[in-house]
Amino acid sequence: MRKKILFWINSGSMNIFGLSKYLQPDTDAEFFAIYDVTDKPKKFFQDQKIVNFKKIWFYHDFINKKTSQPDLNYLKKFEKDTNISLWKLASTERIFLYNEFYKFSTEEITSILEQECKFFENVLNEVKPDFVIMVKPNFHHDMLFVRLCKSKGIQVLDLAPTRFTKLSVISFDEIRKQYDEFKISGNPRTFDELRKYRIEHGSLKIGDYQSSKNDFLSSGIQYVFSQNENPNTHYTYFGRSKSKVILNYIFDVFRTRSRKKFIDKNFCKEFKENKKFILYSAMVDIESNVLLHAPFHINQIEVVKNIAKSMPSDHILLVKEHPGAYARSWRSVKSYNELRDIPGVKLIHPDADMNELIKKSSLVISISSSASLDALFLEKPTILFAETDFSMMPSIQKIKEIEKLPKIIKDQIEQKIDSSEIEKYIQFIEKNSFEYDIYSHEQEMQQLLYHGGMLVDVNDFEDGMNMYLEKTRSRFNQLKKPFLEKILTSRMR
Repeated sequence: MRKKILFWINSGSMNIFGLSKYLQPDTDAEFFAIYDVTDKPKKFFQDQKIVNFKKIWFYHDFINKKTSQPDLNYLKKFEKDTNISLWKLASTERIFLYNEFYKFSTEEITSILEQECKFFENVLNEVKPDFVIMVKPNFHHDMLFVRLCKSKGIQVLDLAPTRFTKLSVISFDEIRKQYDEFKISGNPRTFDELRKYRIEHGSLKIGDYQSSKNDFLSSGIQYVFSQNENPNTHYTYFGRSKSKVILNYIFDVFRTRSRKKFIDKNFCKEFKENKKFILYSAMVDIESNVLLHAPFHINQIEVVKNIAKSMPSDHILLVKEHPGAYARSWRSVKSYNELRDIPGVKLIHPDADMNELIKKSSLVISISSSASLDALFLEKPTILFAETDFSMMPSIQKIKEIEKLPKIIKDQIEQKIDSSEIEKYIQFIEKNSFEYDIYSHEQEMQQLLYHGGMLVDVNDFEDGMNMYLEKTRSRFNQLKKPFLEKILTSRMR
């Protein structure tokens, strides 16, 4: 019996569409696809002949702005059957939580959840896929889809980066279950050798590519003079008239500059005081690692307050702003002033040297930042508020009960880091990962498809897609091998 593979393809994961093209000649499986895309690319995917999908669905065709009351009995039964907390997911959705154009009512959100659940159940019941292939979820609805698949015993092959340059992994949530039994080979490296490895392999980061003036101009012209039906068809675009979007963009430019001036004037760029301190590495608020993976800690001001009231009396708390916060216009001046007013807290400039701060600190705390991993390489203990791809390391303490934070901080400050623990993590990642630079590939996609990431709803999508598939052929041939191995070696359901 032929295997069935269901692909989840959204605007930010066109590498999954490309993967389906390069996988298809090497497997006789039946291919299906769910598309989460805007209206103009939708026309391309309706007519494309690049990949032979037996059936396709467009997510937003099934999610409408309903006026009827949601079926609460259905949702209650769904939660009971699947063990999925729907409001835990929905209440951290950035479209619902941080929307400057539209305020969703409780009834609207509940209705969207109901339609999503019914749509996903219908697709899965019809296809009965052996595999679902997608990137790691970034929104409530693709996370909901993943959890529903797993509740039905469907194998999800989700692609994600690791914390090391050019290494990616498939289905890490499943792989990490093997961590405790994993044994290292050879003798552990010294901390100096481990730090050298960390410098050489670093973290995967968005590269230096910046959208050009031509990208800005061409995308702006296309946006202004083209038809845009997304505000009527996609709940993610509700309230987005062209005039509101343009005015918001102009306002945002001035807002970002004003906030940056405040940061430059009031944040410490170097900490030279002879005081013991705990370092909190702030994260960008509107980020899936916070929203999806730390839903009870999305208010970072409250996180900082809890740390400040839990630290030893001989310490102060340094809060370092994330350099990437500029992409979200920084935090409000009001938020920064609220942080400044917390006793024992000092704000650190986003450009400050993180490694130097870690070296001088007694303890590093974050929600799920790579700074916490860097801390271990620098022999500093750390605390996390979320499960991450490195949180299974035994020396890392995860906050599950906030009342225990004072004791955990006290104990962690005395914690000594064992180099063998880091060695085990490195070897485990290397064994279960493969060479593929997901961020660089996504940057190429942004350049070729979306005017450098300036506009997603593009008219010339077909030309861009053909160029993307051809120019990055070697990356797709690199990416398909580990997926093909998973498909060929995994047991049939």
